[in-house]
Formats: sequence, structure tokens, C-alpha cells
Amino acid sequence: MGFTTIATTAAAAVPQVLRAYSSYQQGKTLQKTAAAQQQLADRQAAAMQDTAAANQSRAARNAVARLAQAGADAAASNLVADGSVAVREQDLATRLQDEISAHANAALNQADEVRQQGRLQAWQTRGAAAQSRLHALGGATSAVGSLLGGVASSLHPREHSRTSEH
Repeated sequence: MGFTTIATTAAAAVPQVLRAYSSYQQGKTLQKTAAAQQQLADRQAAAMQDTAAANQSRAARNAVARLAQAGADAAASNLVADGSVAVREQDLATRLQDEISAHANAALNQADEVRQQGRLQAWQTRGAAAQSRLHALGGATSAVGSLLGGVASSLHPREHSRTSEH
């Protein structure tokens, strides 16, 4: 009778063990997913920063060309004699630099948002992984408790029946 009780108890614990193992595996998978999410976000942000730097360089070259064109236009229209060319060129240079800075800052802010969003998603996924590990630990503890309880009741059937009566 003792062996039958132990076998029945062990068979009843199998689903708990399988659920615990499944939760453990899910936790491992979620950990890997979290790491991949963060790496992807970091790579996207780095690519965005590289693009922003390239765009900033191109915009600076274009600004130099626009300033040269403005100077040539001023010379062709005799504005040089008027004396306002330097003021106009400085105004144009300031506006162009402001545009370049605004675009670069917007791109860097967007890259930072991508990086922060990736970190948040990874953090949330790591939280889900921790929950899976806790479920696995709880399931394994429950299965061990069931097994020990079954073994104890099969070893001491009289004490178990006396406590059941009270």
C-alpha cells in the first residue's frame, strides 16, 4: 500500500513539475528577449546618431555653399557698395546654423527616445522573466511538498489517519 501511495503522489506531482519547468524555460527565453530588445534599440539609436552626424555635415556644407551663393548674388547686384552685405551674410549664417542645430538636436533626441524605449521594454521583459522564474520556483516547491507529504503519509499511515479524524 505504501508504494502505491508514493507512486500516486509522484504521478500527481508530474504536472506541477512540468509547469515549473515550462515557467523556468519561459523565464530564460524572456531574459534572452530582453537582452535582444535592448541591443536592437541601442543599434537603432546608434544608427540614428550616425545619420544625424552625416546630415549635420551635409547641412554645414550646404550652408557654406548658400553663403557663397549669397555673396555672389550680392556682388552681382551691387549690394557690396551699399554696405549691408556683411549684415545679410551674418544673418543668413546664423539662420543656417540655427537650422542645422535644431535638426541635429531633434535627431539626437529621437535616438535617445529609441534607446530609452528599448531599455523600458527590456526592463518590462526582464520583469516578466522574473515572474516566470518565481512561478517555476513555486511550482517546484509545491511538487516537492506534495511528494514529501505523500511519502510521509505512506510511511506513517496511522498518524495520518489520526490527524485526519481530528
